[in-house]
Order: sequence, then structure tokens, then C-alpha cells
Amino acid sequence: MVYIRAMRKVLLPVILFLLQACAPDPTEHGVLSRSEQDKVLDHGASLADAAFAALSSTLQQAMAEGGPEHAVDFCNKTAWSLLDSLSVVHGARIRRTSDRPRSLANSPDQHERERLDEVLKHLEAGMGAAYLPAEAFVLGDSIAYYKPILIASPLCLKCHGKAGETLDGDALRVIRERYPQDAATGYALGEFRGLWSIRWPR
Repeated sequence: MVYIRAMRKVLLPVILFLLQACAPDPTEHGVLSRSEQDKVLDHGASLADAAFAALSSTLQQAMAEGGPEHAVDFCNKTAWSLLDSLSVVHGARIRRTSDRPRSLANSPDQHERERLDEVLKHLEAGMGAAYLPAEAFVLGDSIAYYKPILIASPLCLKCHGKAGETLDGDALRVIRERYPQDAATGYALGEFRGLWSIRWPR
């Protein structure tokens, strides 16, 4: 017992030293310093919320005018230009990405792929999608902000649900025409859909 206590006294400082020495430098490894974190997360959230509000309102209008089929067509023709306009207004690059993209234009780049892989690991480990946090990193001379996108409404399932169940048949027909490599169906309510990926100069 005396030997164990003595060893603890010797080993504990060594372990603490090694942990401190091996800790990643926040900037070098793409992690924000604590002083920047809250400010950056707030700014990223405001951009993601603005983009979501703009897309959601126009998508709901398209759905009201012509149903899910028209909404798919709207996304195909209008969503990108809308996000591009918001990006110019806010001085940021605002987009969506996913491990299961509908459009190949939304396929992840290397850093986005890394973040998606981390999210999927959390989900596989049992974390609920609703508890996935937003994150922000230093990426070169920019800030990279990521916020999870969930299937938050039954309306989402009209275009992203399960064929023969919640996915609208007319919408599925248009999806197959517009997006032959689509991977964005088969979801259930509350599931993880992808990430808002927003970058702006640091």
C-alpha cells in the first residue's frame, strides 16, 4: 500500500506533464482559442439561422404552390443561388453538405468529410442527433463553422423520407430525374441529415 502511494506521487506529475506536452496547439490543429469560441459560435449560428429561414420560407412557398414535386424542382433550380446571395451579403461562404448528398455539388470537401465522420461516430456511439453540438475551427486564414441539420419536420419527409411510406411519390419521380445519384432519402423524423458549413475570414 505504501509502495502504491509512493508510485502515485512519482507517476502523477509525469502523467500530467506528458498530457500537457502532447496537447494540440489550438491554432496549429484548427481549434479556436477559448476567447474566440463563444463569439465565433454565435456569429456562425446567426448565419446558419438566417440561411435556414430564407430557404425554409421559400421552400414552404414552393410546397404550397405545387406540392413536394414543385419543392424538389425549386431546390434544384433556386437553392444554390439563394445561398450564394446570402454568402455575398454576409461576407461568408454558406452551404450545406452531407454524408448522403442529394446533389453532387453538396458533396463534402476534406475538412467537411472529417467533421461528418466525427458526427457519425458520435451517433454510432449512441448520442442523440438532437444533442449534436455546433463546432468551429481555424482553417488556414478562415473560420470554419459547422451546425448539424436534422430532419426536424414531417414536411421534410415528403422529399427525404422512406419510399412507399413517408416519401411523396411525385417528389420521388422528380428526384430520380433531377438527381440520378441521389442518396438523400430513407430518413426518419429527428435523424441527422447533414451540416451547415460556413466559412468566413478570421
